[in-house]
Amino acid sequence: MVKDLCFEILDKCSNNCRFCSSNSDMSKDTVISFNDFKRVIDHFMKTGGIGELSLSGGEPFLHPELERMVAYATGLGIKTVIFTSGVKLREPLSMDERRKIIVEEKRRLASVDSDDIRTILAIGKFYEKLLNPPIFSCIERERLERYKRMGLSKIVFDMQGYVQETDTYLMGRRSYSQQALFRSLLNASLVGLDVDVHFIPMKVNYKEIREILELLELASVKNISLLNFVPQGRGLENRESLELNETEKDEFFEILGSALDEGLYTGKVRIGIPLQGEETHKCNAGLEKLDIKYDGTVLPCPAFKELSADEYKKYGIQVYSIYDDLDKIKISGVGTRSEALCKKVYQRKDSGSND
Repeated sequence: MVKDLCFEILDKCSNNCRFCSSNSDMSKDTVISFNDFKRVIDHFMKTGGIGELSLSGGEPFLHPELERMVAYATGLGIKTVIFTSGVKLREPLSMDERRKIIVEEKRRLASVDSDDIRTILAIGKFYEKLLNPPIFSCIERERLERYKRMGLSKIVFDMQGYVQETDTYLMGRRSYSQQALFRSLLNASLVGLDVDVHFIPMKVNYKEIREILELLELASVKNISLLNFVPQGRGLENRESLELNETEKDEFFEILGSALDEGLYTGKVRIGIPLQGEETHKCNAGLEKLDIKYDGTVLPCPAFKELSADEYKKYGIQVYSIYDDLDKIKISGVGTRSEALCKKVYQRKDSGSND
C-alpha cells in the first residue's frame, strides 16, 4: 500500500510565491488529465491500495476536473486532502448579468443632475468594477458543500501573512486574493469541512503568528501546522531574505508560546519536526510514500524535486513516469529508513561526494 501519495495535478497557480518549491505561476500550462489521474489511482489500488491522497499543484482549484478527481478517489474509499491557496478563477458574468448591471447603471445616472460630475464619475467607476471584477475569487460555500458530500477528508489552506503587505510580498498577488483566501477559509469552516492551515515562519511574517491564530480562532479553524522553510525552487533563490536565523526562530517560538499561554487559540498546533530541529522523524520516502509531479515524474518524496536526471542516477534514486513505466512502480508500503533519504543525498551533493 502507498500510505501517502502526493499528486501535483498541475503547475499553474494564481500566486507567484517567493518560496514556491515548484516555480508555479499563471504562465504554466502542464496538467494531469483526469484519464491519466484515474489510470494512476487504479494502478495503486490494484497493487495494494492508497492510504491518503494529497492533491496539490500549482493551485488545484484551477484544474478543470478537480471535482471529478475528488469524486473518483473518495468513491474508492481513499482519504483525500486538497492543498490550496484558497483562490480560484471567477466565473465570467453571463450576458443576462451584464445586461442587468448596465440597465441599473443607466437608471442611476438618469436620476443624477447632469451638472453633478463628481457623482456621475463615481457611479461610472462603481459599475465599471461590477462589470470587470477581479479574475480570481474565493471558493464558494456551495462548491465546498459539494466536496463535503463527496467525502473530502480535509482541506489545507496556505496562509503566510495577516498584514496585507506581507501577503502581497510573500505570495506575489494582489490584496483581493488575500481577501478571497479569508472568505474561502471561513466558507470551508462553515460547511463543516476538516480545515487545516499551513504557515511557514519566515523573516517577513513570523511576528504575525499572534494575529493569524486570533483569526483562525474567530473562524473556528481547529488546526494549524507550522512548517519549516524549504529552500527549493524560488525558495532557494530567495533563501537569504526568507529563512529564519536561530535568533529569529527563538523569537518566533517565544511569540507563539505567549499567544498560546494567553488562550488566543484553542485549536491544535502541529509543529513540523524539521522546524523543531529534531532528528526523530522516520523517513518513509519510497517505502510508504510517493510524490507525483505535474509532469508525471514519480519520486520517492517531494524533497527531490530540485535534482536533475543525472543526479537521480548518481545518487541511486529510481525515478519513474506515469506515462512511460507506471507498471514498473513497486512500493513495499511498510518500513522506515535509519537515516532520512533526502538528508543523505543532499549531504553527498553538498560535499561533492560520488560515493
